Amino acid sequence: MRKIILFLSGLLFLTTGCATTAQEKAINIVNAGAVNAELLERVRAFAEKELHVRVRTEENQSLAGPKDFQTLEKAAEKAKSESDITFIVLADLPHDEHLKVYPESGIGIVNAHPLQTDDAEKFARRIQRMVMRAAAFCFELPPTPDPFCVTRDYRSLEDLDRMGINYSPPWQKRYADEAAKRGLKPVQPSVATPPFAK
Repeated sequence: MRKIILFLSGLLFLTTGCATTAQEKAINIVNAGAVNAELLERVRAFAEKELHVRVRTEENQSLAGPKDFQTLEKAAEKAKSESDITFIVLADLPHDEHLKVYPESGIGIVNAHPLQTDDAEKFARRIQRMVMRAAAFCFELPPTPDPFCVTRDYRSLEDLDRMGINYSPPWQKRYADEAAKRGLKPVQPSVATPPFAK
């Protein structure tokens, strides 16, 4: 009887100790040394509030090595997990391009370098806009002509600073539909968005 109890105890330990819970599908914002922890959390909370899907973050300094979009995209593809429906890398590349998106792999690369400014609030909002644009374009949503939608085309940083910071209602619906197709579940924001991020 004692042997049976020990066997069952060991079996219980193995099944509970070795079991791994599948991670929830989410948008993953990955910091490759481009922003500080406070801004990363602000961007995450804002994106989750606006996109209504789970958004998580991670620090990945290994992605800070590549200095061009193509090399970084390949490295990001290796780092991306099955539960990362969209993998948005915040990088600091020596290029003028603000954003590169690869819808086929679900990867977006936000280049913080040309978005830098002495105005911390302006820089934060630029990063927020780029993350929202990356999320939309990774789902192959086209730019909208709506001047208040964050997906509209722009020609300068000044123009970027004037645009809206979230999606127009039709694009909110389109994003929600695409998110559902990919298995992203609607959620309530896990952390209240700070007042300055509204």
